Amino acid sequence: YLYILLMRFLRLKNKFGDFNPDKILVFTIGPIILTQFIFTPYKESTIFVLEGLGRVFSSRIIIYRILKRFVIRAYKYIFRDSKAVITLNYCDAIYLTEMNITTLDKIITIPGTGLDMPKKVINSHQFNPIYVDYVARLISDKGFNLFVYTKVYLNKYFPDFSKNNPFRIITPQSDIDRLSQSEKYFLKKIGIKLLPYLPEPFDYYKESKALIVPTSYAEGISRVVLEGIFYEIPLLVSRNRGTEEILPSDYQFFISSNNPAAIANQLIKLIKNKNVCAGVLKNQKQIIEKYYSSRSSIEA
Repeated sequence: YLYILLMRFLRLKNKFGDFNPDKILVFTIGPIILTQFIFTPYKESTIFVLEGLGRVFSSRIIIYRILKRFVIRAYKYIFRDSKAVITLNYCDAIYLTEMNITTLDKIITIPGTGLDMPKKVINSHQFNPIYVDYVARLISDKGFNLFVYTKVYLNKYFPDFSKNNPFRIITPQSDIDRLSQSEKYFLKKIGIKLLPYLPEPFDYYKESKALIVPTSYAEGISRVVLEGIFYEIPLLVSRNRGTEEILPSDYQFFISSNNPAAIANQLIKLIKNKNVCAGVLKNQKQIIEKYYSSRSSIEA
């Protein structure tokens, strides 16, 4: 497989004989490292886009901690002669400079990769939403296990609340396919629906009473949180570099503990105070529309 992949890159490289670009944009860790095999002569024209530092920088798993050391060394070498490095939040920019991965003058911080704003003003409250949703990959760094065991806790200690606020997991079909039949049966048994991503996210969001985003993943800007704010869906969300820039610092529903019992109690409080939360999100929505739209991202 590696031989085939290398041969494809070599053939692609040969096609760039008279290629003289003004800018080359490269996204995410894999392509950034692979550019060294293709775009070596064009380093000074290359702009690297870090949509977040990713699992390599945030995971507690030992293999990722080891890999992190290699990636930092690789980034230092790759970014050295680049045209620019783009981050989606200022904390990532600080990290890159403090670790001497790149220099202050090379970093550009933009407001996300852009959120498409529908012309018609809509929010989930217009559709009598009923579900508590998790929208992400089925990995521990995104909070999958926390979400599942929050539901288990609610089933045992707050059965009426759990029954009246059903849970859904919305994730790529490929992640659903990787679950075993026994895992799918377990999720169904405890009352969690498994649904695949759809091209139009509002088809799900219109039924969302609340979104739980219990992530420790080092993403630049959380698209789910952006969409939740835009559609005024009450949010119970982890406090991290990708969420603090788009929610007020005194937001009441940052997750206070990664204990399912604590998350369950915060969720109950969130649902009871959803009107207060909606007021906060309505104010933030104006900021999202002004700074985080696709147009704003392109202009930045």
